[in-house]
Amino acid sequence: FNFNGHVQTKKLLWFGSFWNYSPYQNDFYEPRVTGWFFRRGSSLSGGAWVETNYAKKYSVYFEGSARKFFNFYDQTAWDLFFNQNYRFTNKFSLSYRIAYQPRFNNMGYTWKDPTQTEIIFGKRKVKTVENILSAKYNFTNMMGINLRIRHYYSSVDNKEFYTLHQDGLLISNPSFNKDVDQNANYFNVDMVYTWQFAPGSFLNVVWKNAVQDYSNVVEESYFKNFGNTMEADQNNNISLK
Repeated sequence: FNFNGHVQTKKLLWFGSFWNYSPYQNDFYEPRVTGWFFRRGSSLSGGAWVETNYAKKYSVYFEGSARKFFNFYDQTAWDLFFNQNYRFTNKFSLSYRIAYQPRFNNMGYTWKDPTQTEIIFGKRKVKTVENILSAKYNFTNMMGINLRIRHYYSSVDNKEFYTLHQDGLLISNPSFNKDVDQNANYFNVDMVYTWQFAPGSFLNVVWKNAVQDYSNVVEESYFKNFGNTMEADQNNNISLK
């Protein structure tokens, strides 16, 4: 079952809502082993969004949704997105986007033994935050620069462990004690200079900066994660095309 509807006002404001019901299903991807499957519970999700007139100098977009699973480990999920854009002039514009996606009592693959006969799932708290800052400047209608700065943070904090059986069901496994928590941070800067020096002919200069910080220690503070990431080794690349 799916529903998706939207309306527009006279001032060119958009409002929308969406709903989805998913029956139980056999997930053949989550076990990460061919021939195995995970029996997921049914769920209901719903959300709404609003969008202002993008023809104006300042515009925003907001979307919020939630999904609730029925009789399935009290699992819930939230998705929140906010984007704003400001056009300073016809040549220069700036946009910022943030996404916050927490998962509570999330059930998912955690570990498997070398023989792939024992697959462990975790009941965990998953938190994902993504920030993107973008800038665009056009010197002329033939030449411009695009800049994109992104920080992605995702943590997996396991609370309980279960063994997956071949019938797709989970059995509690309190003896599993491996450190399988995850804390991943990625910071990227991409800058692209484009010049169309003739019809159909382009010169592109691309600079990419990438930083990755990965550990098994879950750090709840977003700013602490960001600080640790900025202290990690950086990788820079420049290409001409």
